Amino acid sequence: MQTPHPEPLGHTDPRRTWRIADDRRLPALEPFADRVHRHGPVVLREHLWDTDDRVLAAEGVELLRSDAGWSVDRGDGPVEVPPDLDGGDDHDADHVPRDVVEVFLRGRPVRVVRVRDTVTSLVELRGRDGRLRAEVADVRVDEGEPDAAVLRSARWWALSDDGRGGTVSRAAERALADAAEPGAGGGARGGAGRAGGGAGRPALRAAPERRKGSAARPRRGSAAAALRAALRSLRADLVAVDPRVRADEHGSVHDLRKVLRRLRSVLAAYRGALDRDATEPLRAELAEVSRVAGVARDAEVLRDRLLRTAGRAPEGFVDAETLDRIGAHVAESRAAAAADLRHTLRSATWFRALDRLDDLVARAPRGPHADDDAQAFAVRRIARERKRVAKAIDGGTETLDDLHEVRKAARRLRYALQAADGATDLGKRRLGLLRRVQDGLGEVLDAAHATAAHRELATLAARSGADTFGAGVLATTEHAVVERERDRAEHLVARLRSRVATGLRG
Repeated sequence: MQTPHPEPLGHTDPRRTWRIADDRRLPALEPFADRVHRHGPVVLREHLWDTDDRVLAAEGVELLRSDAGWSVDRGDGPVEVPPDLDGGDDHDADHVPRDVVEVFLRGRPVRVVRVRDTVTSLVELRGRDGRLRAEVADVRVDEGEPDAAVLRSARWWALSDDGRGGTVSRAAERALADAAEPGAGGGARGGAGRAGGGAGRPALRAAPERRKGSAARPRRGSAAAALRAALRSLRADLVAVDPRVRADEHGSVHDLRKVLRRLRSVLAAYRGALDRDATEPLRAELAEVSRVAGVARDAEVLRDRLLRTAGRAPEGFVDAETLDRIGAHVAESRAAAAADLRHTLRSATWFRALDRLDDLVARAPRGPHADDDAQAFAVRRIARERKRVAKAIDGGTETLDDLHEVRKAARRLRYALQAADGATDLGKRRLGLLRRVQDGLGEVLDAAHATAAHRELATLAARSGADTFGAGVLATTEHAVVERERDRAEHLVARLRSRVATGLRG
């Protein structure tokens, strides 16, 4: 099989494409450039992988394998896929990289369901100085079942240039447009537009396959419809962040934890819009995954703030050897926690949670308040969340556990307000205060966690005969942060108490 051409003009996307419905030839391009070089056709064969029931097709996603390797196409063109971080199953002889689409596969086996051949003929247009001015690609795509006849075909012409709009490019564009016009060259049905992929490979994509069995949508403007819309948005966030966590991308654990919290908060705050027999098991499973994600995030926070803590310590009190030893320990803990989270994302618990969420979005099973007016229902539920915040504050803020309860209540109120999209003013002007309370209390709790972690590290150092002084200094430094940030947090909580008393409107 021939090697594909390099992408044209420094990896630029085509400026314009034309859909060609017959076998007409490209127009003569020699009059428009000093040098015209026509490359022979290059064939790229790809295998599309999916489940027997076409789960990926239903999501508008393609998992592709070619001689160049694996890629995934979510509608914006193929993106290279590396091997799974933790390796594939031993029985997986094809080493299919599942992590990038496991949020949809959920343990189901995959196989080749389509074979796609892309034939590209490239024409280079160069100026007198030899510089490449434009490229024209004639691309044909044939697709069918394995070992079966072609089911679908498509053909494009694509024009790429250097972005300067020179005379060569403009002349070639006019010639291509004239040749692709309806009625020209045998009455082809052509169409022009912006390209959706590289000049050598416009996409041939089937429309996403719709899942069967969806119930009727809830009435527009009802509480069930509003909650369903919020869950659809959060579901999109969830399936976007899941592959990032599996790939151990920076910030992905934090983003996953936020989406999980939002989901749980919205389901709790708007109980009754959908059937609780469907929402409560989902909340329980999300909580189980959130616990593992919380451990991974705590380990990340401890790792990320280690150097900052050392920088706050008195100069010379934490030597490099101690810092390296502690850094290696927290990095190892973080890696282990991240691996545990990835393992959890391959578990039956996570797959059940995803299935339940899909079912909620697809069926929107009615709760006792499903037909309530969305705004009126939101007003009542937000009032309950304000009372929950007030109760948490009235319970005291003496201990760290007290502060944690206040933070959870404030966060749930904030997420409930954000989910009430389009509703009347329920106190959204105070979202900034709720965010500051959440962040301020979070800093106190993170510093307290770091204090406890460094004390534990000092104990471990003592058992191994290593120096404990540096770990003690770090613990003392973090404890000072706890005391300082706690005063600020108490001030924010006092402000929140007064706002809650007036319904967050003042």
